[in-house]
Amino acid sequence: MAKVISLSSRGIKYKLIVAVCLMSVIPFLVCLNYIFPSLLTNLMTRSILPLLLVIMLGMIILGFIIIKQILDPVVNLSRHASLIAEGNFEKPINTQGEDEVGQLGKALNQLTVKIKRSMDELKDYGSKTAQINMEIQKRVFFMAALLQISDLIAQGEKLDAILHICLEKVKDLAHSSASFILFFEEGIFSLKVQFGLIQEVQTKAVFSEHNECVRQIFAKGAVTIIDAKNQKPLCQRFVSVFGVKNFLGFPIASRQKPIALLGIGNDSLDFAYSEEDIELFNIFGKQMSIAIENNLLLERLEKLEIKDALTGLYNEQYLHHRLDEEIKRAILAQRPCSFILARIHNFEGYQKLHGPIAAETVFKKISSYLNSAFSGIECVGRFGDYQFAVILPEKNKRQAEKVAEELKARIEYLFKDESCEDRKFQMVMTVAENPLDGVSAQELILFAQNCLS
Repeated sequence: MAKVISLSSRGIKYKLIVAVCLMSVIPFLVCLNYIFPSLLTNLMTRSILPLLLVIMLGMIILGFIIIKQILDPVVNLSRHASLIAEGNFEKPINTQGEDEVGQLGKALNQLTVKIKRSMDELKDYGSKTAQINMEIQKRVFFMAALLQISDLIAQGEKLDAILHICLEKVKDLAHSSASFILFFEEGIFSLKVQFGLIQEVQTKAVFSEHNECVRQIFAKGAVTIIDAKNQKPLCQRFVSVFGVKNFLGFPIASRQKPIALLGIGNDSLDFAYSEEDIELFNIFGKQMSIAIENNLLLERLEKLEIKDALTGLYNEQYLHHRLDEEIKRAILAQRPCSFILARIHNFEGYQKLHGPIAAETVFKKISSYLNSAFSGIECVGRFGDYQFAVILPEKNKRQAEKVAEELKARIEYLFKDESCEDRKFQMVMTVAENPLDGVSAQELILFAQNCLS
């Protein structure tokens, strides 16, 4: 056995030579007996045959042991190679020998370690790539949402529609469970639009302008953060009203006066907002500021405008203001003042049947006549979608009713030559007088509308 152990550091070629030599002794002796028959006989006569047999048997066993030392590592190496091919890199190859198989085993172990390290790096890289792709998709989603909101603002969409879309999109930011906007009116912040808040919260979410947290948010003038890393005791009660623990708030102001407060939040434990979440929320806040500012500008412009864009007549807002002034003047001078409200009969049905372009043509035709019919102190304008109004200073109700009858007849005369019956329009009119039917513009208009309906 000592001989076998000493062979462990030898190469496979040397081991095979030794094994072949040892296992070839018997065939060699048999052949030798054929060539020299008397040699084996002489040996046997000397009574050493048992010893020779033991030596030969030992040599054969030793040869088999050497061959097994060669084959076992090869088989083991083949088995481990199959495992490596299947993707199992955990179990290393036993490399006790110093021969070629042992060196190959060590090389495979080193290769396996490198492959495993490369696979781990690739897996880690794949995980990072997937995370980067998710972040990119997230940014693309929010950028697309911001572009959509910008388009709506540019198209002059109503503020409520813009707020709904914006809050719906911003709710997907930072794992938020709720998004909302509080509008400031008459010293009170109250909910305008929300997503994710229960009914009980909606009734409680009313705050005074003197609320300490609200004052802090507007004093800061930037995004306010409340999470695991940013605790603000004064704002905890404010935030808890919305049923959240973590909160991002953006103050919206105009001319250094508060207008609205945008907020999102979630109820996660040990949560902290990332810089990216804060940056995106800040962009949405600024976008909503633009939308609200734009709406305020449009409202100011509408207040400045006195003419209707479609008909060229005075608009409804101006008629309210003018009627109010005429009534005040009539009261001071103790003179009458009347108001005529007229509607085109069945005009909505005509519009549905023939389309908006045909309806606008009819509306402009009537408006043109009304504009030319009055040139004195009277004031005629568009009132609502399908109505007209005439303010008649110095005329009582009887005189105004006569004017209304003449207008009705003349307008209907404009369409007398139409071939289709649905194009022969008729007018429905009502008259109200101050102070008989009301002592203010609002009362006269309400009286006339009730009579017209």
